[in-house]
Amino acid sequence: MSNTSTSTLGAPQEHSGILVVPVSSIRAPCALRAFELLAAQPISLVGIPPAERDAIVVTAVADAAGHEHPVSRFGDRIWDLASVVEAKNRKASALKIVWPDDVPNALVDDAKAALYCAQRRGPRGRKWSGSSMAEIGRMGVLVLRHLAQLGLSDFSQVRALHLSDHIADLRRTLKPMSVHTRLQIVNLVWSFNMEVLHPLLEHPWAGLALWDACGGNEDHRGPSGRTGMTPVIPRSVQRILFSHCEASLAHAESLFRARDAGVIGAPNRAALTAIRDAVLYLLQVSSGMRNSESTGVTSGCWRTEQRNGVTYHWVRTREIKTTGGRDVDFLVPPEAIHALEILQRYAEPLQARLADEARWLEDLLAQAPDLTGRLGNGMRIAEAAHRLNHVRGIGRHLVLGLNVKASDHLATGARVEVLSSASCAYQLKQLAVAAGTEWDLANHQCRRTFAYNVANSRLGRMGLVFLKWQLKHASMSWTQLYAASPYQDHALYREFEEEMFEARLGLLEGWAHPDALLSGGAGKKILQTRARAARDIKQLLRQTAESVELRSTGHAWCISGTHGCHGQGVYDPSMCGGCSQAVIDQGQASAWQMIHLDNLRLAAITDCGPVVADKAGRAVERSKQVLQDLGCALPTDDQAQVYTATLEGT
Repeated sequence: MSNTSTSTLGAPQEHSGILVVPVSSIRAPCALRAFELLAAQPISLVGIPPAERDAIVVTAVADAAGHEHPVSRFGDRIWDLASVVEAKNRKASALKIVWPDDVPNALVDDAKAALYCAQRRGPRGRKWSGSSMAEIGRMGVLVLRHLAQLGLSDFSQVRALHLSDHIADLRRTLKPMSVHTRLQIVNLVWSFNMEVLHPLLEHPWAGLALWDACGGNEDHRGPSGRTGMTPVIPRSVQRILFSHCEASLAHAESLFRARDAGVIGAPNRAALTAIRDAVLYLLQVSSGMRNSESTGVTSGCWRTEQRNGVTYHWVRTREIKTTGGRDVDFLVPPEAIHALEILQRYAEPLQARLADEARWLEDLLAQAPDLTGRLGNGMRIAEAAHRLNHVRGIGRHLVLGLNVKASDHLATGARVEVLSSASCAYQLKQLAVAAGTEWDLANHQCRRTFAYNVANSRLGRMGLVFLKWQLKHASMSWTQLYAASPYQDHALYREFEEEMFEARLGLLEGWAHPDALLSGGAGKKILQTRARAARDIKQLLRQTAESVELRSTGHAWCISGTHGCHGQGVYDPSMCGGCSQAVIDQGQASAWQMIHLDNLRLAAITDCGPVVADKAGRAVERSKQVLQDLGCALPTDDQAQVYTATLEGT
């Protein structure tokens, strides 16, 4: 299996004993920005007459000649924010705010003013991103219509009671985060009360934070308090999806040859898009990339390094969510590199079509517009300049598809785009159906599943195979991995730690349950402690989870850290049965039934001397005691015979 694409990567270089195969030096051109025009706009609206305020430029683009063109002005009914959004996996319709014309102008104008100020300087001195503006604005339109239906003509008439009733209605069908997003526009009007013409006269949430008013802190599902809501893809489903994706990629080259020979006509032929979707899933679930990062991979964005005898495979993309567009490296297994090479073959004709479209747009922009300000294809100059910037920006992207909402130079009713997050979500669901599973697969589940796999492998819960495959060395510390590349996603390591904390906390919650049966020396201490009422069990469990060191041996949980038997219990389970640092729960009962049968077989051997006989007898008593502590019946003679026959058969 190839680890690098020699057609797109530079030659390996050696620096200080480290072999580095570099990422392709060809980078997508940076989008042209109308810096001067936007910098000339005011950051405050105080004292500006309505007529002048309506002329303020909200978004603008620049063309290759350096000319700057307004896209949206304050007074426009539609704000197009696509030119200020870094992420490429967004639908064009999701980046437009269509301000309602069936709502009093006073409500709309003040909502616009608050959102404009959030863009220019932010409610707490940090500017909002274009994506946040688009989402809050689009959701805020719904709130404006609700206020209008109540007969309110401006925000000075809005009272906390109006909003609390609306929140109660929304919470019947929406989650707290969705309610919070929808009402954020009102929060902005309160934050920028000096910028609006009709400010709120009282606190909209009766003194509470908006998140609290929406019920964001009421999700206490257990002693740990709030826990992750994103489901982890079950391991059985992961196996099915991996097998399906591998089967899809195995036939990729023959499909590409057929496509290149003209046998497969349409670029969006289902067999070809199935290859793209398989790579998308494998990349997300094996790297921890968010969807905005996985859809941002470009030709030749991977490299291979050898450091101190360890081979690392990196994929470089752009992190949008927390940094706004910084290059980041993701550590991936070699299979992901091979999958990206296949994805690059898939994208070649679509990239060529984008290059042709760019040349066509350049020719259009070189011509003079007509009297209405439109070019030969009916586009306005600002629209064509933005599309050209966008096409240049995605020209080397790999996760591409055809968007049938618009047309390009071919005039076929479609044009090439990066798959949007919504399209990726749909394609992943189709992938799961094609694989034969009913699991409701989603983008965000992949990152959570990756972090869960890493954390639980680290605890020994899933064995060490995943860690060795993904992170190259089962005993490598987070610090060593983190230092392997300075460009990694910091948030992903925080999610590793959070998943490990949640895993430890989940175990402690189970052990703290009054009906939980435990064995082992530490397990019996927990039983004694559990008999005494704790003043704050939630806080106690969280503090314990933060400080305790837990490792699975497969048949017990060890809390000794680096002390105790130094790992001998992994090979001699009877040591864990009576160890003061071991907790054995009911999830390990089946393992102890097998251990007990092994001990009985060992005790049946009589020709190894009294020392071995004594040791075997003690092991039998310990495994018997553990099973009794866990409320499990001892294995029957029939089970023992089947177990013995199985061993002898192997």
